[in-house]
Amino acid sequence: MRKNVQRLLLACTLGIALAVGYVSFFLSAEEDDYVGTVLIGVHHLGTDYLVPEFYVNKYGGTGVQREGGGSGEICCIMIPRRWRPGLMVEVRWSVEDWSHADYAEIQAGNYRSVKKKGLYFAKVPVEKYKEAYSLYVHFFPQGRVRVLTTPYSVVSPNHPVPYGLTEGGASATAGSPISEMFTQAEKKYMDRWRNTWK
Repeated sequence: MRKNVQRLLLACTLGIALAVGYVSFFLSAEEDDYVGTVLIGVHHLGTDYLVPEFYVNKYGGTGVQREGGGSGEICCIMIPRRWRPGLMVEVRWSVEDWSHADYAEIQAGNYRSVKKKGLYFAKVPVEKYKEAYSLYVHFFPQGRVRVLTTPYSVVSPNHPVPYGLTEGGASATAGSPISEMFTQAEKKYMDRWRNTWK
């Protein structure tokens, strides 16, 4: 009977070791499928506008200033190491019109002269890539957006989207107006949902 108990314990130990190895292998393989990179926003709306905040898969929050250049880099968002067909992200952003801004009032803390132009939501295809680099989100007039990854700065001639005023072309996805950036239910569970790739 003692030998049977020893065999049973040995079989259980081996079974547990195999299960742990199996789970560890697949978890590490899954982690290796993603890479951390910076998230950068760029707008093509003109100097009278800014994007005060934007989110990709509920991650982000920084804005793009009136000059339209790259925002402060947000580190780090996990993106798939390899592109795959159907790769999408959820983008939310706000736009403000500063064309009639009263800077004396603004310096005093009054932003009434700044007009909120809108809040937008879009499910956007990530443009095809061979390697994952910085993730750029380009905002265009009429609530349109593009998402791509590239090693080239937004001012480089090799960047896929020319710097400055542009409509975004056929690759830009039209966003839908929304009344609030996140619902109360989303705010409650945002930490669980951030950075979820589909």
